[in-house]
Amino acid sequence: MGKALMIGLLLGGLVLAGCITPVSPARQVWCDHNQARRPSARVVAAMSRPELDEVNAYNGKGARWCGWRP
Repeated sequence: MGKALMIGLLLGGLVLAGCITPVSPARQVWCDHNQARRPSARVVAAMSRPELDEVNAYNGKGARWCGWRP
């Protein structure tokens, strides 16, 4: 009985670990309609600090919300 309980607890923990928090519909729409901004090195060199900050904030939001990778 003890081994069966331990296996059940282990498998239950694995199932819970694989759960994903549901994404809000608004967030999903944003992810479906946007993509990462990847300007070339030449464009980055010409951008102002506020423009760079905006692109970085936008890409950061996409990384958090949509799982974008650098």
